[in-house]
Amino acid sequence: MKLGLKNRVVIVTGAASGIGKAIAVAYEKEGARLALADINLEGLKNLKKELKNEEIYVEKVDVTSAEACEKFVKNVAKKFGKIDVLVNNAGTAKMGDMETFPESTFRSHAELMMYAPVRLTQLCIPYFTKNGWGSVLNIASIFGKQPGGLLSYDTIKAADIMLTKDFSSYCAPFNVNVNAVCPGPVDTPLWYADGQLGDQLAAATGMDKNSAIEWFAKTNIPMGRYAKAEEIASAVVFLTSEPAHYITGVAVNVDGGMTKCTL
Repeated sequence: MKLGLKNRVVIVTGAASGIGKAIAVAYEKEGARLALADINLEGLKNLKKELKNEEIYVEKVDVTSAEACEKFVKNVAKKFGKIDVLVNNAGTAKMGDMETFPESTFRSHAELMMYAPVRLTQLCIPYFTKNGWGSVLNIASIFGKQPGGLLSYDTIKAADIMLTKDFSSYCAPFNVNVNAVCPGPVDTPLWYADGQLGDQLAAATGMDKNSAIEWFAKTNIPMGRYAKAEEIASAVVFLTSEPAHYITGVAVNVDGGMTKCTL
């Protein structure tokens, strides 16, 4: 199947590692022109070297800053002359007691995973309408559909699914589709890096990190394993392709059968 992404200008946030990196690699294989954002500039530069593509534009961007987002989008448009696809991927998660979960953490997560996708989508819409074509993909989560025990993450990802649906209705007349991909647990640094979810799960269960991660997969995921980042990327790339352009307003589960709800 030809996806029609060659020479499309694609923005990916949180692209230095994990799912974002896999998404960037998948688009590069399709011949897209990439604009990659992350607070980890060194990681972006390393990815650019790995891909051996000097046309990739990378910029250190704190997407929680409205000013930084506006500057980044303008820089991308100036370099490539257009913007075709926006992938809102930047995110994080933190376990915590429901009763004592810090409001400041909740607010910072909302800035990163809810307000940033809203502002970036708003900034890109004029470029999509000028093209007469565009696509937005939000990385939500199955924990936006059913509880996962992560207070801020679950709540914000549910909001991401709703903003996906709202923007899809608004953007449809401009020939712009807006969708979400809802991963279950994915084999990325969000789980395995020091201090991240694997360590948090280990502390909660009394297991070592690797045992806790394996136990969680075997207990909760019918396929018995975490997703590979590349499996999430494949869904993202397809939903923003020309063959999938009539699909809009959906939140697609990529979770090894973990979701129990009917949506």
